[in-house]
Amino acid sequence: MPEAALPDDAAGTRTPEPQGRDAAVRLARTWFIDSRRIEMRALADELGVSRMTINRWVGSRDQLIGTITWGLAENALDRARERATGSGVEVVAGTLEGFIATVLDAPFQRAFLRQEGEIALRILTTRSSHLQRNFIAYVAELLRDELPESAERMPIDDLAYLLVRIAESFCYVDLICGGEPDASKVGVAVRLLLS
Repeated sequence: MPEAALPDDAAGTRTPEPQGRDAAVRLARTWFIDSRRIEMRALADELGVSRMTINRWVGSRDQLIGTITWGLAENALDRARERATGSGVEVVAGTLEGFIATVLDAPFQRAFLRQEGEIALRILTTRSSHLQRNFIAYVAELLRDELPESAERMPIDDLAYLLVRIAESFCYVDLICGGEPDASKVGVAVRLLLS
């Protein structure tokens, strides 16, 4: 790697960008899973670099948490898809229901939502969300694989967006309007919509 591509850290030594970024994401992921609030200054201190270096590596705090949550979500989606039975609508509904069940069962996710409510919703569900963009893309690919004919009724990307919003609604209903989160409602709603 050329010398110019290696940023200076606070101690004046050099750390390769990809290795430093990976270390920052791994450490922040560990903190997130341990229900520890991710603070950029503390992360920089732990890694022995400046806060500017951390920001250069991972972006803002919101971007970092979005990266972490998407990594966790993608694994959970893959597992839910593997466990989904049947084909077509059943696989789509089973995948989304299983994924939301995993999210609701994750202690670190509940802690994040409890500790940071509105910030968490912004990171997880808005158009600037790394997680939501990838979640929509994942569901669009799932639809292309399992229900390619659905494109005749509605563009697949729009349908994927709608399914993600349904899943989010039943996952975060307690924060949105005070209801009780329920993964099984995701499966019911998806089956009704896609049948």
